Amino acid sequence: MSECCLIQFAKRPIAGLVKTRLIPELGAARALDVHEALLRKTLNVLLESDFGPVELWWDAHWDDADAMQRFLIATVEPSHMAQARKLMIRYQEGADLGERMSHALEEGLRQSQKTLLVGSDCPVITPDYLRQAMMALDRSDVVLGPAEDGGYVLIGARNITSLSLCGMAWGVETVLQATIERLGDAGLSHQLLPVSWDVDDYSDYLRWRQEEERSHSRVD
Repeated sequence: MSECCLIQFAKRPIAGLVKTRLIPELGAARALDVHEALLRKTLNVLLESDFGPVELWWDAHWDDADAMQRFLIATVEPSHMAQARKLMIRYQEGADLGERMSHALEEGLRQSQKTLLVGSDCPVITPDYLRQAMMALDRSDVVLGPAEDGGYVLIGARNITSLSLCGMAWGVETVLQATIERLGDAGLSHQLLPVSWDVDDYSDYLRWRQEEERSHSRVD
């Protein structure tokens, strides 16, 4: 059994079905580019961390397995290709996001002492943020990475016995608080990581662009 399993949730990259809140300003094709860039960034951070097996969980099956393979080859940075050869592809199961997350965490904990689950919308997750989450699980059953919008960018667990995330309202500013209440109902302890943010709407996108430009200028 490994110490930690790293799970990334992602939507299949299909124009018009991803980053839909960006489409009014950017159009469907550019919104797809943004989705793929965020997915790529997160996956490479998980591979770079090298904390344990990495699993990419799609929201739906690909019609063409070869197309998925080509997408992944183009997505993984050459320096992470060795880790990517062990990348496991899985598919989300459940009636809503909460049920899908609960199922993925349960599956991760079957093979690892701890499991961290992230989406594909947070461009500022780093290996150090993941390390903080792993360390928090030495002391708590569950760790959450709060987002500025009231949701969270990461959930990790070493024990989710009796926890149910089904039937919750998602995409609202009370998601984090509602999850904490569910943890309390299940008798599970938790810790919070530093607040982060994700790219949901156009203002988030502009913020990300600005931070990327500042980062590149510092490198230059």
